Amino acid sequence: MGDPTVYGALRKSIAQVHTIEFQRRGLPHAHTLIVLRAADKFSTSEHIDKFVRAEIPSSIENLRLHEIETRCLMHGPCGIDNPGAHCMEADQCNKMFPKEFRTATTMNVSVYPLYCRCPSDTTFVRGREMDNRLVAPYNPYLLLKYNAHINVEVSPLCMR
Repeated sequence: MGDPTVYGALRKSIAQVHTIEFQRRGLPHAHTLIVLRAADKFSTSEHIDKFVRAEIPSSIENLRLHEIETRCLMHGPCGIDNPGAHCMEADQCNKMFPKEFRTATTMNVSVYPLYCRCPSDTTFVRGREMDNRLVAPYNPYLLLKYNAHINVEVSPLCMR
């Protein structure tokens, strides 16, 4: 598969570790931690926004990215729309969806960033209208390169 940081997805890494687990459906699932060199750590919200997005991409500007994101990275339906979803525990989504709308990314060094999720974009996925509150964070470069579900989160450890 190669190192995505070498090809510009996340800049330069100094360490990586990963583990493969198998989901309930028997599919392999990888968790990868990439430690960035100090010069490439996320120091501002604008820096995070260059590498991680949590919004539905425009189908006009990039149809392929829009199709991959809506097929692979839309959470749900769950909650009232689907109380039997696998993510539901005690009538709540254990992945904390839907997220809140936000006009800008907010970072906090002790918790994961709260990604920009403007209220404007909606799309139909799995027969339901969905919006940016249901988008799992992703890196556009990795999504386009691998055409697969690749959720990307900025850890508080990756911020200065």
